[in-house]
This record gives sequence, C-alpha cells and structure tokens, in this order.
Amino acid sequence: MTTNINTMGRAFVPVNTDLFNNPKYFNLDMSALVLYSIYEQRQQVSQYHSLHGNKTFTDDNGAFIYFSNEEAADIMRISTRKLTRLRKKLVECGLIKVVRHGLRNFKIYVNQPELTPEDVEPKMKWSNFSFEKEEVAQNVDTMLVDKMSSDNSPKCPINQSNNNQSKSNITRETNETDTPAQKSGVQPVSQPTEQDLDDMAIKSLEDKVAPVLTKSTFGRIKTLSQGSYSKAKWFVDTIFKAKSQVESKLLSSDTWLYSPASKEATRFETNELLSKGLESALLQIAEHVYRGKETIRNAGSFIYVYIRNFMASAVRNYIKDNYELVEDDEIELNMLMNFRTPAAFVA
Repeated sequence: MTTNINTMGRAFVPVNTDLFNNPKYFNLDMSALVLYSIYEQRQQVSQYHSLHGNKTFTDDNGAFIYFSNEEAADIMRISTRKLTRLRKKLVECGLIKVVRHGLRNFKIYVNQPELTPEDVEPKMKWSNFSFEKEEVAQNVDTMLVDKMSSDNSPKCPINQSNNNQSKSNITRETNETDTPAQKSGVQPVSQPTEQDLDDMAIKSLEDKVAPVLTKSTFGRIKTLSQGSYSKAKWFVDTIFKAKSQVESKLLSSDTWLYSPASKEATRFETNELLSKGLESALLQIAEHVYRGKETIRNAGSFIYVYIRNFMASAVRNYIKDNYELVEDDEIELNMLMNFRTPAAFVA
C-alpha cells in the first residue's frame, strides 16, 4: 500500500538531509539549518533568472543572492545579532561564502553540503524513503520494528517509602547532663569578630553586583581582596570605573552614540566577552601583581589600566563578531578602543 501526500497549493523550504547525517555539520543547531535552507531556496531563484537570460545575480563565481541580515532575521523571527552569529557559523562550515559588494551590500554564494561519508551511519535512516516503492516502505517499517524491539523497556523505580518511613521513626534520646539551654535548643550568642563583619559586608556586596558580575568573577575578587571588604569594594569600583571610561569613549562618536551595537557591547548582561572574560583578566592580574617576578610600581594604576584595556578589547571584538561593519566604521572603532598605555609599571 502506498501513501500519498497532498502538497497542492503549499510551498515548503526543503532541508538537505546531509546536514543531519554528516558529522561535519553536527555543531549547527536547527536555526542555522533553517537559515541555510532559506539561502539555498533563494539562490535557486537567482539560478532560475540566470537560465532565462537575466544575469543580474550571476557573476564569474556563479549565482549569488543579496540577503540582508535584517531581512533574514525578520523571516526567522529572531534578532539581527543572533542572525549574524548563525550566518558566521555557516561561513565557518563552508556552506556559504559572503563577499562585500560596495559599501554596505554583501553577495552570498550558497554551496552544497558535503555528502555524508559512507562509513558514517546516518541519523536519518529513512531519508531515502520513496512512497512510490512499496518494498522500500516495508523494509523501513521492518527496520523500525526491529529497533523498537531491541530497546530495553524502562524499569520501574524502587519504592523507598518504607525506608523513608523507618528513618522518620528514628528518635534521639536527650542526655540527662545537658544544660537547660541545650535542652531547649537555644545556643549561646557570641560577639561577631572583625572578620565576621567583613565577611557579612562582602556577602552584601556580592549580592548587590550579582545581576552583572558572575559568581566566579566575584570569587576572583574575594581571593584578591584576601577577606578584606575595603579591598573587595575597591576592585568592584575599579571595574565599573574602567567600564564607564570605555563606554564614554565609544559613545563620544556619533557613529556609535545611538547604535544598538554599542549598548549591547558595553553591557555585562549581553556581552559574554565582558562577563566571562573578566574572570580571566582578574586571574592574570593576580599572576602579574602578586605572583610575578617583577615588582609593580603602582599596583592600583596597573590593575585599573589592565581592566580598562581588557574591556576595550572585549567591546571591540563583540561588535566585530556580531555586526558587519564597513571599512570606515571598523577603522574608527579600532581608534576609539585603542587606549594609550602609560609608561611601564615595572620597577
């Protein structure tokens, strides 16, 4: 018995099954696969026009498409920033090639996925199934039945209610030598030490900055401060002072003043290079200042400059990784985020 699928009046975006079966593309998520499929379908339109005499979308490298990130993001219902990341992954896998054309346009050439190696067991074993061949359908059904029959049935969890009940019945006898305070469960209150107060203040500071600084990053700060609240507070203030200087210099340019890229790049919540990289930067500071062979003349200034330069680099790299820049914008960004380093701090 054959099965008919009625596709009359409907349009589909086909997905090449090699994208699922070939290990080369296993790091691509479904959003990337859908984006590639949209590119591929759009390129077929360029090829159609080329075959019918319109060579507008064809050059020496073959058929190409003009497809802005904004347009593709609107179709896929995602942000332009995420779309840029997906497109970069497709470039890295060799599925597409992006070439600048003019100041703000980009040509996209769509390549076919590499065939799945013969020695790789396909994840979609039914991908070559044909509704026109009954014997193939029967083979597929047999394969699926065999697969299901070979699977082990789930085992029922062991009921531990009796054990829990027996544990709850265990009682503890009161020692006759216990004091009245001990019998009542009341422990004597001791006066907090200076270190206790510092620990409490550090914990309060950690809770305050938790929305922007990761737990591991603040762990580095606590290690560097050696249990001193005043030192921990200084590190936090220095971090935000450096961030403020980087942000102010970036926004001093009209190009970036109202750009969404600058807002994302200078926030810990959206720029992972800032949030995750800061922990590494603090680790390197510890190595230079406290474990280095050379003596740092002014540790405070050295730490501030190190954090500021790290943040400037993180902001610049974030914008370059997530946004397509024309040459002039990229040159200006490099100049803005290139802070002059003072004379050597080493004694």
